[in-house]
Amino acid sequence: MTGGKNRYRKLAALLRPAWQSWTGDVLIRRLVGNASVLLGGKSANGLFSLAYLALAARGLSLEAFGTLILVHTYAQSVGELVKFQSWQAVLTYGTPAWSDGRMADLRRVLWFTVKLDLMGAAAGFILAFGGVAVAQRLFGWSDEVVPLVRVYVISVLFMATATPVGILRLLDRFDLIALQSSLGSFVRLAGAALAFLSGAGLEIYLLVWFTATLISGSTLIGMALRELRRRNILQAEADALPAVWRPTRKVWRFVWSTNFNTTLGLASTHFGTLAVGALLGAPAAALYRVGRQLAEAVTVPTKLLTPAIYPELARLAARNEIVRIRSFVFRSALMAGMGATVLVGGLAAIGAWLLNAVAGPDYVAAYGVMVLLGVAAAVRLWAFPLQPLLISANRAHAVLAVHGVSTGIYLALLFPLCLSAGLAGAGIATLTANVLNIAGLLILTEKWLRRQRAPGTGS
Repeated sequence: MTGGKNRYRKLAALLRPAWQSWTGDVLIRRLVGNASVLLGGKSANGLFSLAYLALAARGLSLEAFGTLILVHTYAQSVGELVKFQSWQAVLTYGTPAWSDGRMADLRRVLWFTVKLDLMGAAAGFILAFGGVAVAQRLFGWSDEVVPLVRVYVISVLFMATATPVGILRLLDRFDLIALQSSLGSFVRLAGAALAFLSGAGLEIYLLVWFTATLISGSTLIGMALRELRRRNILQAEADALPAVWRPTRKVWRFVWSTNFNTTLGLASTHFGTLAVGALLGAPAAALYRVGRQLAEAVTVPTKLLTPAIYPELARLAARNEIVRIRSFVFRSALMAGMGATVLVGGLAAIGAWLLNAVAGPDYVAAYGVMVLLGVAAAVRLWAFPLQPLLISANRAHAVLAVHGVSTGIYLALLFPLCLSAGLAGAGIATLTANVLNIAGLLILTEKWLRRQRAPGTGS
């Protein structure tokens, strides 16, 4: 016994310096702290989401539930397709101004990104409304569903809230983001419960989903405005109003690159659901959506590190602290990857039981694609800091190129694999694309870090 205790003490003595170094890193502590704040909201959001999906799945037929998923995903996809990821511009160009106390410059950045949001919202609504007839043919919607879809696409106007997200992240108000992130899901849960208990049909569920989007988007905008006023960033004096910012070609390149990069990201998320619905029918889309929801739910704790890391990397990149960037990225990736791997392993072990418990026996058929999507998410999380780092370093165009190649491969695989392997084919296509995307980002990151090495940087 004494020998065992001595060996334990020696092992603890060996590990203690490494542990103290890890936990003593102020960046890691701040990253985990901000992610933990978001986790509170996202945990509630995840539970609410599972609950309202379970109620809708049990309250509607598989066909009707699939139609609900396709209508919502159609509006969401079109809205995100054209909207600018202006929150990234807020962080990249607003962080130096905020850190240096240059409020006039910060207001100019915010005014520019607000205009981007407004343009994206208008374009999204016009495109979504005008594309309903095409969507009807693709997804086989009945004539009774089409008027509902035309009303539902109004919700696209309330999805263009990237600037408010960027403002709250810039000002470290992750607590407000956490609160708002669960609001829409709570509204859907409350409405779905009433619809389920009253035996309502598809129309009422669509109304619930629509209302939740409006409330969630409006609340986020209100939170951001309140925080700007509280910090005196928006001032009433005429000479303090934001001037018209004329962004350089470099800024526009960044804006378009981040926009296209996110658009490509839709391929493996919303577009995957739409493709499954078009190729395999609404019931298959319902199975895919439930499987994807559960796969994403188990990786939420580690996925929350992504929004939390952007402000930290933006600050480090602005100061060109290459040594700290390398250490921070490595430790963050290791922490997220190990956590995601453990969680996905648990999902594989109890996934069939979980699907039956959440949505019912008809949804156990989603087990295969759910596990594949979970593994794909874990792969992505092993390298989650790479894209935020490259975007913060104004390498968004390079990220776009890599993402474009991996998305092209995903689309090339998706259609034949879905037709030959069913739902599992969609999961295989996603996993393959994620592996290729991460490999490309690793190469880009290493090249960028090597180029930044210079005398005086501490490298």
